[in-house]
Amino acid sequence: MNTIREDLKTGNLRRFYVLTGTEDYLRRVYLGRLSKAILPEEDTINRVVFEGGRADPMEVLEAAVTLPFLAERRLLILRDTGWLKSSCALADHLDEIPETTYILFTEKELDKRNKIVKYIEEHGHIASFEQLRETDAVTFVGTLLKRSGLAITDADARLLVDITGGDLTAITNETDKLSAYCYGRDVVTREDILTLTTAITQGQMFRMVDAIVAKNRRAAVSLYRELLTAQTPPALILYNLINSFYQFSLVLRMQRKGLSAFDIGNQLKMNSYAVGKYLKVSKSASVDAVTAAVAYGAELEAKVKNGAMPDRMAVELFLMKQCGGA
Repeated sequence: MNTIREDLKTGNLRRFYVLTGTEDYLRRVYLGRLSKAILPEEDTINRVVFEGGRADPMEVLEAAVTLPFLAERRLLILRDTGWLKSSCALADHLDEIPETTYILFTEKELDKRNKIVKYIEEHGHIASFEQLRETDAVTFVGTLLKRSGLAITDADARLLVDITGGDLTAITNETDKLSAYCYGRDVVTREDILTLTTAITQGQMFRMVDAIVAKNRRAAVSLYRELLTAQTPPALILYNLINSFYQFSLVLRMQRKGLSAFDIGNQLKMNSYAVGKYLKVSKSASVDAVTAAVAYGAELEAKVKNGAMPDRMAVELFLMKQCGGA
């Protein structure tokens, strides 16, 4: 990211860039910045976009070797082609591409052994955009709101990060809503956040899991009441609790086998924020206890589905049993 910033600042742009990683928001932002720097937005003649695995390598090559029309540069944008993970005929023709053509790849994943990847490592730049650490995401919230003349405490910004699961696209959407909702004021409050973000989120479930594992019944019940106040169906709360504990059990099992957070995320297809949140409380939980919580939750859910128990009672029984007498 720093390399791209420097390239944009100095104007010394490379002919090949790869934007990769799980953070879609940052990839979109820097794709837009590089695209504008390479070619004016209004020049649609010299900009060609190829999307998805259906793109044809020879068609891309034909576009790449075409000289720009009444301009100094020609730009190709290749989105999610999959060519950076598997063999592709384009790899054998990269040296044929004239210096007037610039190519931007944006792919979530790549294989460093891939011929195109190796070529771009030598002749261009590969930038990886992964999910921000919690502290950086909190700063990101504050920066976005500051642009609208709004302040927010770190604690409340952290709440928003939790609610959105650390996803920057979701954070951007929520801060836009908060900016409009709080127009004419100076500060965004916790109440504002809870008023506008009423759906159950991964972040809320993390906070409930934290409270339950810590046997903090008061905190768990408080979070549960917040969801009820937001008119969240108890059956949905129960489902999300069971699912969160199931994911937690998988993370615990893999951690006990010695896998790193990165490997756990890759194997479970879980983002780094979620893995980090579960690992943060892993020392206070046992695999057996978490697995038992999943089984108990499933038992309660079955009773709700067959009409033997009200959904609200099921959630409250789950919280009471898992929180113990604290």
